[in-house]
Amino acid sequence: MKVLLIEDARDVRQVLKASLTRYGYHVLDAEHGAQGLALLNQHEDVQLVVSDVSMPVMDGHQLCRLVKQKDFGRFVYVILLSSRDQEQEIIEGLELGADDFLAKQSPLAELNARMSVGKRIIDLNNELNRQNEKLNVAYDQIKKDLMVAAEMHSNLLPTQKRFPGTEFAWMCNSCAFLGGDMFDYQRLDEHIVAFYLLDVSGHGIPSALLSFTLKYALSPSHKGASLLKRFTNNPPHYEVLEPMEVVAKLNERFMAPGSSSQYFTMIYALLDTRSGKVTVCQAGHPGLLHQASTGKTIERTNDGFPVGMLPDVEFDQFDFFMEPGDRLFLFSDGVTECFNPAKEEYGSERLIKVLENCKTMTIEEQVAEVDRQLIGWNQSNQFDDDVSLLAIEWQGQ
Repeated sequence: MKVLLIEDARDVRQVLKASLTRYGYHVLDAEHGAQGLALLNQHEDVQLVVSDVSMPVMDGHQLCRLVKQKDFGRFVYVILLSSRDQEQEIIEGLELGADDFLAKQSPLAELNARMSVGKRIIDLNNELNRQNEKLNVAYDQIKKDLMVAAEMHSNLLPTQKRFPGTEFAWMCNSCAFLGGDMFDYQRLDEHIVAFYLLDVSGHGIPSALLSFTLKYALSPSHKGASLLKRFTNNPPHYEVLEPMEVVAKLNERFMAPGSSSQYFTMIYALLDTRSGKVTVCQAGHPGLLHQASTGKTIERTNDGFPVGMLPDVEFDQFDFFMEPGDRLFLFSDGVTECFNPAKEEYGSERLIKVLENCKTMTIEEQVAEVDRQLIGWNQSNQFDDDVSLLAIEWQGQ
């Protein structure tokens, strides 16, 4: 192991160098701190420094301060030597970052023992750095993979904003690279539009994977395996399932196995674009908001159990009618449970107030204003929970 020995007295330096060489060290020597610092910069494999305190040009305390401040790209262990056993000098050296302190009159065997301790600490530090480098490489790869997965998650969100008689707008802010919120809307036939918003418990990869799976499960199928339709032999060869049937099937399919506690809340609903009739199944999710074009914004809610929490749960549904120009708002609890720096909850009342204040805007502008208000309330666009909102406007036949 290479050692840097710094000592201004030539005779003392030669004796120490010879002794350390006998102990098996490869010794580089310098007359003062400035020369020693230059050698440290030149020899990247030197990690152990033994230095006198009292020296011309640059003393041991100055050297120690500079060594500990500078990033050499490696750990450097410093042992200071002093011919005086003064408490204040020892304290000053340790405060400047010295790793050990030894009186010059101490036996050379003790110096060797102290250096052996230093070598063990250097080896441990080097091993820790190697492990950290491996972790950093693994973390960078995981980060890249998560960013790709987050992009895939974003690509699963709907892009079409209009169906005949209906218009949609939405916002989605994940609390991490990946979120557990998912929503979508689709035409099940010429007159029926299905829409939902779900929130998987927890955050990160497990929640995102389940939300991916649910997105696929709630997608239309033409192969007789759809959760949203029951295919029949007679024309039109299908029957649209009621929302409570769909949610019950999801509960049966995604019951958490064993000790797993992963579940999800959701609202699944059907809109008949001929009449404005809305049929809703609410499964442990916040109620939806119904904003009348000529009236107030009210909450429509029926509670219900989350999906995947308990087997054989009976889910209910309820109906109401929209008038042309009415809007519906589905949202995750990350919206109303968003906290400001003072730990105040945003709450449903503030959300309703924002929606009321901008009800004359287009539905796209209205949702954008909610997003802006939430970011202002949170004082950041990085949220503690996933924040999603889906808006639907029925424009009549």
